[in-house]
Parts: sequence; structure tokens; C-alpha cells
Amino acid sequence: MLGFLLCSMLIGLLAESLPADEPNLPISESEVLKLLIKETPKPNYGATIHGKVTGRVVTHKQGTALGLAGVSVTDGYSVVKTDAQGAYTLTPHKDAVFIYITRPSGYEVQGDWYKPLASRADFSLHPAALDENEYIFVHVTDTHVSQNPSSVAGLSQFVREVNALTPKPRFVVNSGDLLNLSKALLGSPERGHADFRNYVGIMNHLTMPYYNVAGDHTDSSYRLKEFPRGDHRCGKALYWEYLGPNFFSFEYGKIHFVSVDYGYHLGKVQRVVNGKKLEYPTNKVQSLHVEWLKQDMAQRTPGTFVVTTSEFDLMKHCPGFLELSAQHDVRLQLVGDIHVVSEKTRPVPYRTGGALAGCWWNPKANKLCPDLSPQGYLIYHVSGEKLEYFYKGLGQRAAIVSHRVGAPWQGRVTVQAHLVQPRPHEALEYSLDGKTWHAMQEIGRPFYRALYAATVDSTSLPEGLLKFSVRSTTTGEVRSRKFVVVNGDASSIYKTDASLSFSVAPNSSWTPPKAPVVKVDVLFNGKNVGVLDARARKQYSFRIPASSLRAANALTFRFGHAGDSMSLSSPVLTVQGKSIRDPRDEAIRQVRIGHWGSEAAEWGGFIAGEAAPPDETPFHRRQNVFCFVLSNAE
Repeated sequence: MLGFLLCSMLIGLLAESLPADEPNLPISESEVLKLLIKETPKPNYGATIHGKVTGRVVTHKQGTALGLAGVSVTDGYSVVKTDAQGAYTLTPHKDAVFIYITRPSGYEVQGDWYKPLASRADFSLHPAALDENEYIFVHVTDTHVSQNPSSVAGLSQFVREVNALTPKPRFVVNSGDLLNLSKALLGSPERGHADFRNYVGIMNHLTMPYYNVAGDHTDSSYRLKEFPRGDHRCGKALYWEYLGPNFFSFEYGKIHFVSVDYGYHLGKVQRVVNGKKLEYPTNKVQSLHVEWLKQDMAQRTPGTFVVTTSEFDLMKHCPGFLELSAQHDVRLQLVGDIHVVSEKTRPVPYRTGGALAGCWWNPKANKLCPDLSPQGYLIYHVSGEKLEYFYKGLGQRAAIVSHRVGAPWQGRVTVQAHLVQPRPHEALEYSLDGKTWHAMQEIGRPFYRALYAATVDSTSLPEGLLKFSVRSTTTGEVRSRKFVVVNGDASSIYKTDASLSFSVAPNSSWTPPKAPVVKVDVLFNGKNVGVLDARARKQYSFRIPASSLRAANALTFRFGHAGDSMSLSSPVLTVQGKSIRDPRDEAIRQVRIGHWGSEAAEWGGFIAGEAAPPDETPFHRRQNVFCFVLSNAE
């Protein structure tokens, strides 16, 4: 946990060191949707309620208002249920700014689902027109919208893509970092307003509801006099005015969705950046909101289970979340923050949704996330209690969905790719040289996609890097990925010995260092070249005889204990003074540099073995085979 927190802090510190004025990149006006600003309920900041808040939740049938029982009503601090007549009575918290409801499954809200704090607040619902047992929804995260033209053009493209999906998604959830504001609240209120207007003005073009999490880059310096540092409401006022409550829930089908904001500007976390001491958020759900979460989940409709949306894993950021989850059937967390696509099986599983932004602010990142995923979003299909999903790259319909970048190929290899929303007579084909194209075989039709496969015999290919491409037969869209053909040719043309070096369990601010429990054999092209000591954190260097070098080489580890694992730095093979790295490693390094600057090249490393944790992060990826490709000139 400490490692991850330090990682988040470091990323935030680096962000604060970026120039305040973002580059004015040339973006066509036609790429950006015209801002659609809607009037939203605003907090009544000066309101004081002496006594109770009362009201009714009703639906209309043949012109008659009928009370709806069992609807949750809240002020963000406590939750009550409506009675048989749809009536409720709530004692508001002194810090409340809204009264609002939890949308119950099978109903749509007429008008606003939240209203300014007042002595009376009524709500109206009507039966939903569509069945909620089976539906689609979209999980997007880390949109990082600002004045950067790339961010507003990208968000516009996202909105157009989602609106064009068939069948239409029922709703969109954004799990944090909606904007790219300063975590230390350094930006002006005017900039906050402008960024919020860009975000809501584009998202309002969605033809379905969208729900948001207030991530730490979404807090602003607006109304700091009313809500200064130390007040748990500090930084939230602009979010309220544009998007409403920052703790809320809604139900759809059998799922009770809960949005949790865990960032607070309490004045307890200071960091020195460029010689200045800055206050950073305390990323921990405070007790008054833990209590709200308990009540909200306890009051969910019987038969529903819980899915949370938050900036990241609530196991790390919400006290008692494990116990709460066991009591209230929390089955999944939809999270973001770390800009990678990953899934963690825990007592409370979470799934990170990559990042729509990728890295808007630096084109050197080549529109990629730090795990080489494209900027994009997750699409979910819900059927009863079953959830299926896939990741879609922004602006991409074709994608290779098996074999990571730089994966070794040996023998017969089957590669899978998919085509999103295939058109009539459209298919995928593949190429090994970018010139000759072969038909892929359609093997399935999961939701929204056609799935294709192609089998290649690697022994027919020269050893070394291979660029594998897929192409739409209709649009010509091409997606490529580099793999490494490692056939294990026993011959060697190399005359000079090489050296292999890496560190086991190096110091890290983001992934807890881990050494193997027992000794580990180091295998280079299948031959044992050395041993890693048990429980040792150290630097290793192994001599690789020239006779063992090939055009394509593979480094693997043989663990002596089932389920063992370790963290390690990037392995480097040095041949005649030249440093050679695994292709995936090299690609990740270049994207990290694009995200965080040249110093980021040496950050992080890899996790080898089977045990979990440690977790994957933007800086540590799981990998058990490392390839080193040499040219014939070596």
C-alpha cells in the first residue's frame, strides 16, 4: 500500500512541475463538439435547516401521483427509505448541500435526481421503457480534460463513438480524474470553470446518462474561503455546481452502483515541489462518509449486489472496506488512476479501465498508456448477474487481443484479433510482411464484436523481430504488433561473450520489492547460466558465452518453489558494449518518457513468477520471458 501511495504522490508531484500553459496543438474545430451547457441544481450554500427535511417520491399513473415505497433518499451523510406512501423524513447533516435519491431499478427519474438543500424536496419517477436484465454500459476513466485541444477533441471523439454503438449503452461511468486540475489546488477558479465547462459541455452530447467520480485532479481552488483546507468539503464546490453530489448511488437491473470520492484536502499531506511546500490530498475515505457508505449499501434493494466506482482500489483507501464488502455483497470495483488496463483478483476484485487521455499533454507518448494499451475505455455487457467486458481503443475498431507486445513465438502460434461493430461483409486479414495479406478465420461473435484467429508456424520464419498486422477488408484500418520469433536455432555466429545484468527486488517507490523465497535458476536460451539467492535483494551479472548467443534470445527463470515470485529491474544484455533490452521493455520505457520525462526511463521494472501480490502498476508489469534480439552485425 505504501508503495502505491508513494507512486501516486510522485506522479502528482511531476504533474505539478509541468508548465501551467499547455501546448496549443493544431486541432480542427470540426473535431470538437460545440459545448452544450445545461442548467443544473446549484447548492444553496447559505441554507440552514432547523429540524427535518420532508418530501415524497412519486410516480404518475393516469394522471394520479402514486407514492413509491422503498426508495433511498440521502443528504450524503445519512440514508432513509420512503414509506408506503412514498414519504420520507430526514435529519440533514450540518454540512449537507443536496438532498437526492438513489435511482431504483426499473425507474427513470423525471427532472433532477438531486436538489439543493431545503426543508422539502420531492422527486418524480416513471417506469423505465427498457428491460434491465440485459444491457450495455461503458466504463471510461482518466479523461483529464483541460484547455489542451487534444483533450477536448479526444473526448468529443469518445462521445461520438459511444453514441454510435448499437445497441445503445444505457449509461456511462467515469471513475475519476475527469479534469487535469492541480492536485495542490494551484490553478485559478477561472481555469476550473473553463475545464468543467469543456468536460460537461462535451459529455452532455451523450444520448444516455453519465455518472462521475470526483478524482483528485478534479478538485479546484473555487470557494476556498467558504471551504478552506481542513474542511472535508474543500475543493468540491465546482464539482457540485456542474455535476452534483460527489457521493451517490444508482441501481440498474441487479446492480447497485456506488460512486465513492476518497480525496480530501485536510492540510495533512505536504510535499516540496520546486522548492515550494504544497498541500496534497489525503486519499482516505473519512469516517462520516464511511458511515454513509454503510447505510447506502445496507439500504440497497434486496436481491441486488454492489459494484463501486472510485479513483482506485477502496481496499487501500477506505477503512473497513473488506468487512463492508463481505456484509453487502460488493463483487467488483471499477477504478482508474494508474492509466493501465488490469484486473486484480482479491477478496474485493478491481478492474482498471486504462485511460481515455493516454497522455494528451505529450504527443511523444504516441497515444499510449504506460502498459502500451491505446488510450481507450471498457465496454460491459450485463446479463442478469454476469458481466462481460472488453477494452476498446479510442478511434479503433480492429485490435490484436492475444499475445502482448514482444511476446516470444515458437512453433505453431494462434493469434486472435477482434473487429468492433463489424459491417456487412467486413472481415479481418493478416500479414507478416505488410505486403501479402491472408484471410483470418472468424471464430466467434461475442457482444459488439467479431472474433478472428490466424495460426502461424514460426519455424517458417527467420528468428528475430516480426511485425504482425491485421487489416479490415472494408475500411483498410491496420493494427500492428511486434513479436519475437525464437525458434531455438542451435547455431551461433557470434564471437564475443556477452553479459546479462539486472537487480532482484530493487528499491521502489511504487511496487513493494520482493525477493524469491528459495533459489531461482537463471536460464538463457534454456541453459542454466546462474542462480539467484533465496531472499536476497541484490544486483546480478552473468556471463553469456558467445556460443550461447542467437539472433533471438530468451531469458527465463526456474523457480524452486511453486507460487514463488520476485520483482526485478529491466534485464539488460550487453554485447560488444551495446545494451539490448526486451522489445516490450524498450517500448514501455519510451512511453514512460513521454508521460513523465527522461528521468522516467529507469523507473520501475518487472514482476516474474506466479505469486500475487505485488501488484502491477504503470511502472511494474508481469513478465516471465524476456527476449533479446541481436543483429547479424554483432
